[in-house]
Amino acid sequence: MPVFGRLETEVAAKAPAYKFHEVNSKRIHETAKICPKYFQKIDLKEGEWGGEGSVTCWYFVIDGKAVMSREILEKVDNENQSVTYNVIGGVLKETYQSFKFIVQAIPKDKGSLVRWTLIYEKLNVDVPDPNAMLQFGIDVTAEIDAYLIQEELEKKTIA
Repeated sequence: MPVFGRLETEVAAKAPAYKFHEVNSKRIHETAKICPKYFQKIDLKEGEWGGEGSVTCWYFVIDGKAVMSREILEKVDNENQSVTYNVIGGVLKETYQSFKFIVQAIPKDKGSLVRWTLIYEKLNVDVPDPNAMLQFGIDVTAEIDAYLIQEELEKKTIA
């Protein structure tokens, strides 16, 4: 019997929404540089960086373990500043029949709100909810935010 689930969280950020969306859509290839604490590397396997239908392998550390996730960039929604990744291989496919990440950056008066949505189907009822992946999203958001704020400060210093 399939067991479907959905987890969501929102993280307040100081960087503007369009900057977060840019990292998640156009600057994917820089993610290991932006978040070296969490990502070892990201390899493009098919398509173009940031292009819908592109396939990437994400090498990251979660719960102290180095793992890989093979994903298709399913949808880039520039209007709503969101991206949807569909997991097609790697560590998450060991326990989940299907797994999607949706990351949306929502503008606020100052900064943004980054919404992570995980949609999944467990292989069986004994599989735990992916709370560690949700926490990973929260941690990565904080790391990206810090990088983007520093990047902006450096631009102002140079100018």
